[in-house]
Amino acid sequence: VASDGTPITIENLENYLHGTDLERFLREALANGNYTQAVRVYYLQIIKDLSNKEAIQWSREKTNRDYLREMQNHLLAAPFRTATNTYERVWYGNRSLSADEYAPVEHQMRDLLERI
Repeated sequence: VASDGTPITIENLENYLHGTDLERFLREALANGNYTQAVRVYYLQIIKDLSNKEAIQWSREKTNRDYLREMQNHLLAAPFRTATNTYERVWYGNRSLSADEYAPVEHQMRDLLERI
């Protein structure tokens, strides 16, 4: 539940990004075999962590392209671009991922998170 009393759900995560336990949503997505949703949660965690490290300034109104522009001179610009492209292909491409297809994506996302 958010500080304003709104229940935080998978559908409204972006609205409460900094006050949300994204790890819980990741565990739920993986438990349900929803690898597409897991990729989304990983990407939101990357955005959250970059914002917390002040590499980007998070805003609900910004697009992924806005974040790519903010990151263009950052040490992690290339892996962030790769993660963004992967996320967009999976999420906006409405791709269903198998466990085998998800494994390298998970590795890519975790690697970037560890580097932030």
